Amino acid sequence: MDAAIYEMTQQSLNRKAIQYIDKCWAISDEGEHLADYARTHIDLCWDVLCLLTKSEYSSTRWQVYDVLSCAGQKAENLLKKGMQDPDDYCKRRALLSLVRLSPNDAKEITNRFCQHQDPYIRQAAFEMAITSKDTIFIERIRQLLLQDPIWHVREKAALQQ
Repeated sequence: MDAAIYEMTQQSLNRKAIQYIDKCWAISDEGEHLADYARTHIDLCWDVLCLLTKSEYSSTRWQVYDVLSCAGQKAENLLKKGMQDPDDYCKRRALLSLVRLSPNDAKEITNRFCQHQDPYIRQAAFEMAITSKDTIFIERIRQLLLQDPIWHVREKAALQQ
């Protein structure tokens, strides 16, 4: 992992180094060792993080999406691409990371995901609704999710009164 950290901070990375770093991220998803380093050294790791959003490993991508919000607004477009990830867990982590940035289009994003097939994404969509600061909109989404067939989605909506 220390070697992967060293490689992440190098200015020029070859394909083999990226593959090595990618694999290390994938196998460190329990402890998030590399993610923790990237959070505190976001500028040094920015280039490799951008590349890792295209990883073949979902265990790499979800961590990268989670870390990206530490970069602030410059990560917004990458996180919006992450909301199109084929893996629902990765998609949710991108959405939750974007919540931390309070995007201007929070209502549109909420509308896109508040009826998603994955209940955890619907729950995350409610977090996005809250960032809109539009109390009427938030209440409309809350009322919708109070009718959700999954208990934890209803519970999340009920807690936000």
